[in-house]
Amino acid sequence: MLRLLIAMGLFASLAACAGSNIVPRTDFIPASVVLTPSASDKSRQTFRADDLDMSKYASVNVLKVDMRVKLNDLKRADSLPAELRSNLQQFIGGVRSESDSDTTLVVHAAITGARPDNPLSDMGTNQSSRGGGGYTAVEIYATQGASGPVVAAMTRTIYSHKLTLGTNAAWARTEKALQMAADEFAKLLKPGMKFIEDN
Repeated sequence: MLRLLIAMGLFASLAACAGSNIVPRTDFIPASVVLTPSASDKSRQTFRADDLDMSKYASVNVLKVDMRVKLNDLKRADSLPAELRSNLQQFIGGVRSESDSDTTLVVHAAITGARPDNPLSDMGTNQSSRGGGGYTAVEIYATQGASGPVVAAMTRTIYSHKLTLGTNAAWARTEKALQMAADEFAKLLKPGMKFIEDN
């Protein structure tokens, strides 16, 4: 019985720790957008307008990604936002455009957390130690035109230990996480398609 109680206590402690590792939502997504946590994964919170119809958009404009994390690795600070933008363009598809008209789906994205698997050498001064290794956090939303209503939004924290890769490079799992987040947002826009990790 004592062992069972100890095990239950340890499980509860680990669960509480995991919950605290979710990077808090910032002010990037408009405050009026109410996000709903996923039933299967609390680290993903989403919103999708009931009347969202992707067929009415003639083009997609993925804006430059906002990097809200300070990294000591300046090269990586430039490359990670570019990778997320490229991933979003790839997974969402459609005709690429720089238009801001009502027939253009405008995608806004920010990286709000990026802790590599080797934080001692790569972590910036404003990174918080969330425990359990590396993690990546993003916030993404789409609007009808540049300033139209928000039609979809997502916050996502992805933990490095959940990603299996053939390399131990410090930033490899961060790059994989950005790919997964872009894939998930594309599926939010176009439900019914499988997530990357399900393929």
